[in-house]
Amino acid sequence: MKAFAQIIAVTITAILITIGGCKHKAEPTPQSPAAVKKTAEQAAPKAPEASSKKRLMMVFDIHQDKNLISLSTFSEPPQFAIWLEEPVSHKYKTIYVSYRSGTGDMVGKAECPGCLPLWFEIYNRETGKKGYPKPDNNPAPAAVTGATPQQENFKIVREIEPGSKWICWMEMNLAGDFNEKYQEYNEKEQTSDDDFSGQPPLVYRCEIEAIAGKKYVPALYGMVDMRKPFEEMIQPVSPDVTTAKAVFQSIEISITESEPNQPK
Repeated sequence: MKAFAQIIAVTITAILITIGGCKHKAEPTPQSPAAVKKTAEQAAPKAPEASSKKRLMMVFDIHQDKNLISLSTFSEPPQFAIWLEEPVSHKYKTIYVSYRSGTGDMVGKAECPGCLPLWFEIYNRETGKKGYPKPDNNPAPAAVTGATPQQENFKIVREIEPGSKWICWMEMNLAGDFNEKYQEYNEKEQTSDDDFSGQPPLVYRCEIEAIAGKKYVPALYGMVDMRKPFEEMIQPVSPDVTTAKAVFQSIEISITESEPNQPK
C-alpha cells in the first residue's frame, strides 16, 4: 500500500507541474482595433507623392506672312525645322520638323534634297543614319513631326530641362518663291530649279537658358548652300535674297512654367 501511495503522489505531482506550465505559457496580447489599423498602415507600401516640381516649356510664337506665301508657286506655307545644339558637346536634338520634310512624304517626288538641306545633315548626325528621311526608312519620330501650320499666327510648345543652356536653330524654306536671281528656269545659264526650292533656305539662331520668364528672339543668321560641305553650308545672306526674309514676320521664344502633371 505504501508503494502504491508513492506512485499516486508522483503522478499527481507530474500532473500539477504540467498544468502549471500550460498556465504560464506566453500568450499573444490582444490588440485594439486602432492598433491593428496603425500596424496595417505601417506595413502597407506608401503611394508615391505627386511631384511638386514645375516643368518648363519652350513656347515658339511665330507669325508668318500669308499674303506673301500665296504669291509663291504652290501657295503653301514653308517647311521648317527647329533643333537644339548642346554648346559644349555640340550634340543635336531635333524638337520640331514639318511633316513632309520629317517623313519624306513628298507630293509627286521621291525626295527633295533642297527642302531643308541643313536639317537633313543635322538629323543624320543626330541619329547616326544616312540619306533623306522617307516614310519607310529613317523618318523622324512622330513626337517631333507636325503638320505644317496653316494659320498666320501659331505656337509650337516643347518641354525643356530647367536651367539647361542651348543654341537654338531654325531652318525655313518656302518652296517656289522665285525671284529675279533664283528663277525656276534661267534662260541665260540654261539651268532649272527641279526641286522648286526658289530662294535658299534661311537659318535663324539664338542662345537660350531655360529659366522661367525668359524670352528670346532668334536672329536671321545665314542662308544655306547645299553644295558646300556641312561645316560651310551656312553662308551670309545674299542681297539677292528678297521676299524669303519676310516669310516669318516674327519669331519669339518664351520659357514658361507648366503645372505639375500637366500633359506635354
